[in-house]
Amino acid sequence: MTSWRSWLLPLLLLGVFSSESASACSRVLSNSNGQAVVVGRTMDLYLDDKAAMVLRPRGLQAGGLVSASVDNVKRWKVRHGSVGVMSVGTVLADGLNERGLNVNLLYLSGSQYGARQSGKPAVSNLRMAEFVLDNFATVEEAIAGLAEVQIVSDRILDRDWGLHLSLADRSGRSAVVEYIDGRMVVHQGNQTRVMTNEPPLAWQLNNLKRYRPFGGSLALPGDVDPASRFVRGSTFLSTLPKASSSEEAEANVYGVMKNVAVPAGAEDYSGSKAEDSWVTLWTVIANLDHGSYAFQLARNPYPVWVELSKLKFSSGGPMRVLDVQSPSLTGDVSAQLNRS
Repeated sequence: MTSWRSWLLPLLLLGVFSSESASACSRVLSNSNGQAVVVGRTMDLYLDDKAAMVLRPRGLQAGGLVSASVDNVKRWKVRHGSVGVMSVGTVLADGLNERGLNVNLLYLSGSQYGARQSGKPAVSNLRMAEFVLDNFATVEEAIAGLAEVQIVSDRILDRDWGLHLSLADRSGRSAVVEYIDGRMVVHQGNQTRVMTNEPPLAWQLNNLKRYRPFGGSLALPGDVDPASRFVRGSTFLSTLPKASSSEEAEANVYGVMKNVAVPAGAEDYSGSKAEDSWVTLWTVIANLDHGSYAFQLARNPYPVWVELSKLKFSSGGPMRVLDVQSPSLTGDVSAQLNRS
């Protein structure tokens, strides 16, 4: 495994860990709680992303780029309906499809997608989550599908976004897909149950060994930088008890997510110079076995959720969008999403 110093030093020299604003997130997968496969995810960003819950029906035309201009752009029709969260009006940042595949799109500073190879269809890095959710049913299928296309860097909000993906399915299988030095790097297995931001996963896993729960001597870190959040998420996930119900499994994951969330006004005292230490805007808890998807704004103590068994994914019609910004909206909003 690559030394964490060998990754960190070049980034510092190149100025990749800059003070420029970016997004940060945390993702935790619980697949050994005895009840259900549950994924928790936070979205942390330097501006209000005006998140909306969306339903993508089967047959929806999809694909294309946001701003980049390249040839041989991949386009497709949605095979598997899904529910998810649309960020900044155009990027599907998170979602769960009707086959039980969950995808989380997170920031990874320094991602490199490589020179354009025109022989492969191009998929925008901002469209990675929807490409996977729309087309595949399992982690294995998604990895194979991503290998058949070329992910290209796209721009939004006047900047390029380095992004990586975490994937999970109903079997409990998990993977993290990153783009390092122009190559698609895939990590699989239980080592991928936690993901934050930079540096890449290999560095995070090596760094984890320095802390007491994982064989090292360091105490649990309390900062809001990606490395500290990764250690805390890994630690509290490892100590979760077996759940007595599916609801308890979800609640236990939510407890972990609260511990890696970044509260309003928090500052990063770690000295890591990471750019990914921004306030948590929202949290999602997805139950892959039972097909439930819960969303909570940080500024609203009351969550909303949908049950995929109640959603109308049948072919035809546009993507449906539900405004979840209202503080008065709470509870099961499956019917509202169907009508939106």
